[in-house]
Amino acid sequence: MLGYPREYFIGKHLWELGFLKDKSLAQDAFVKLKTQGYIRYEDLPLETKQGTAMRVEFISNVYTVGEKNIIQCNIRDITDRVTITNLLKVSERKYRRLFETAQDGILILDARSGEVVDANKFILDMLGYPLEYFIGKHLWELGFIKDKSFAQEAFAALKKNAYVRYENIPLETKDGQSIDVEFISNVYPVNSHQIIQCNIRNITERKRAEDALALASRKQNLLSSITRHDINNQLTCIMGYISLLEHKQSNPELARYFQEVETAAQRISTMIRFTKEYESLGIHDPVWNDCRTLVHTASTQSSLGKVIVKNDLPADTEVFADPLIIKVFYNLIENAVRYGKKITEIRFSLEKRNGDAVIICEDDGCGIPAEEKELIFERGFGKNTGFGLFLSREILSFSRLAIHETAERGTGARFEITVPNDKWRVTGTGV
Repeated sequence: MLGYPREYFIGKHLWELGFLKDKSLAQDAFVKLKTQGYIRYEDLPLETKQGTAMRVEFISNVYTVGEKNIIQCNIRDITDRVTITNLLKVSERKYRRLFETAQDGILILDARSGEVVDANKFILDMLGYPLEYFIGKHLWELGFIKDKSFAQEAFAALKKNAYVRYENIPLETKDGQSIDVEFISNVYPVNSHQIIQCNIRNITERKRAEDALALASRKQNLLSSITRHDINNQLTCIMGYISLLEHKQSNPELARYFQEVETAAQRISTMIRFTKEYESLGIHDPVWNDCRTLVHTASTQSSLGKVIVKNDLPADTEVFADPLIIKVFYNLIENAVRYGKKITEIRFSLEKRNGDAVIICEDDGCGIPAEEKELIFERGFGKNTGFGLFLSREILSFSRLAIHETAERGTGARFEITVPNDKWRVTGTGV
């Protein structure tokens, strides 16, 4: 560090060493060591053999070894830390107010050594440690971070990527309280040096609220599931008794009323199934779905009769969406068969427009009146339950996909699903 050979040091007193410019300080330090057994200087000027000025932290203790006392002096080079601290002081007026009043805990690190050079008041209050506890330590030397390997990995990632973010890190305050924090850190240039700013946000209350909300949601879903099950059981009973009554009565004029009751019960059952499907929206993370497979699966689950489904979607083309997207394709096929009247064919294809993918579902049926092209996506609109296309648009919107009916007058129905360029890909040899 200083450029001198070992022989230069042996046999000399501290005040005889040339790199210590302040001889009186060295003599005073030795006197204090003899009387107190310990000294610490946080910022001493030294000079290397080559004449380079440097700043050091000087810590010294007296130890007993056998019958003798020895003095161990630990000298740490803090030149970079002092330089960065001075640079921060230069920009004090622009930065310090924000630094001190921020509602996040902030640590400033020397990017080269990883040592803490500053900490704001918010993190001192949040964790209960004084400023002196932080200065000069590495992240993994700070006691409130229980996972030392995390701190070392974070620093390594910062050195490589200049940015890290961790959403849920457990810490422990000085008085033993556990807290959860969000940890965001960036590397910034400051003149010829680089510093690391670590923003540490206490998310304990937010996490508790999220956990409470998740628990309430689970309870609500359980209650909904039980309620749906019980209602379906009662509907089964009602349908059974209606069927018995219908067979026992002989008045043909009442047959129409029994049919109306059965239809109403079936609609109630459909509405209950819809609530279950709608409740599932957003529960699962989006995944990559193969388009051809979606159409194939949906068509095998549909009652096609004599209608043919032509699957012209390119091989290996995938969309990133909620797994419930399969119901969109199922609903499109079911609606085409149910309302197409003269329909004989449903065709799926794909076009590329300005980087986006457009999945097209078109049929040769009777089409949709112009005044109903947007109404068909409203909940409750339609001749059956009115839930199919409403649910389809909701499922797609969760992944930023859009659906519209675009057929020209006098032709069959034509639905276009627009997939943004970051939501679709070709994975293999597909066209």
